Amino acid sequence: MRKNKKIIILLSGILAFQFFAPKTTAHAKGLIINYDITEGVNIRESGSSSNNSKIIGGIDYPDVYEIKEEDNDWYKIDFKDKEGYVGKSWFYVLDDVKTLDKGKIYEKADEKSKEVSDFKKDEKLILVNFADKDFIKVKKGDKTGFIKIDKSDLSKKDSKNLDKIKDKYKKIYDSIKRYMDYLDRNNLSLYPVDEKNKEVQGEINRIYQENDSNNQAYDDSGDEVEYVYYTVDGDDIGSKAYNFATNFIGNPYVWGGTSLTNGVDCSGFTQQVYGKFGIGLPHFAQSQADYGKTVNLGEEKAGDLVFFGTSMSNITHVAIADGQGGIVHAANPRDGIITSGIGNPIIIKRLIED
Repeated sequence: MRKNKKIIILLSGILAFQFFAPKTTAHAKGLIINYDITEGVNIRESGSSSNNSKIIGGIDYPDVYEIKEEDNDWYKIDFKDKEGYVGKSWFYVLDDVKTLDKGKIYEKADEKSKEVSDFKKDEKLILVNFADKDFIKVKKGDKTGFIKIDKSDLSKKDSKNLDKIKDKYKKIYDSIKRYMDYLDRNNLSLYPVDEKNKEVQGEINRIYQENDSNNQAYDDSGDEVEYVYYTVDGDDIGSKAYNFATNFIGNPYVWGGTSLTNGVDCSGFTQQVYGKFGIGLPHFAQSQADYGKTVNLGEEKAGDLVFFGTSMSNITHVAIADGQGGIVHAANPRDGIITSGIGNPIIIKRLIED
């Protein structure tokens, strides 16, 4: 009996260790949003498998976040001085680099520029991007800057492996640039446009335009987003759908959401609005574009669905036209449901025949 007790105690200890085993802790790896598959990601209070924990914020801006912990489905990050969890499938993962010696992190890719932080030997930093042949952009804590590439273990990699990493980063920043170009073409913004944010948005555009292979100067002097608040005339379902949709202006954007009051994403918004009038739509902008007949820009009417994206095979956003050059839509986690100018959509569809 005594021997059996020892075995039971030992097995209990193993089970307890497995039950309380910590999640995998990452080492200075970072994440950045993948705009090829989403315009925004919710940040939740806990990494619940049921995906119904409280939403504490959203990511729609290409900031770099350090991965604190991870499991099969979630990354744990710091967000506005709080711990939060985001789904793993919506992000690119940025590599880390190991320092070969102590050194400084500079504000620019220039050793004569201002020092923003320092590092010790064998410290791991997030590799944000490649600056040029001599410098890489890194992130340490809340500081981002540049270090000489020969201060990191990247300088020890052979050309084949180094080119593989560079190709990965090119893909990431090409994705970001495509999305920024899409926002610019359609007079959309990651922020409500005011004088303060206009300067910030201009800086975003400048940074990502630098990756343009044509090296064309970026013009951020175009029209600002126009917020329009129309009530359109007409008894048709399209007009009724638009007028119904405007009741929810100011309500939150929640990726994957279907509640017009508590949170909805762009395709969930159009789905729920038209569902009110007995018209069923899938909860996916790409699929919604298969419905209805095509309408030319300038001939749209209230209630028409307005689609945006980089191509017909990559539709990323949908809105409802007002018939007067504007749209109402669930824009992003920062702005929620708003109205704005119609911009330059990729296609417009009419669900209701005249």
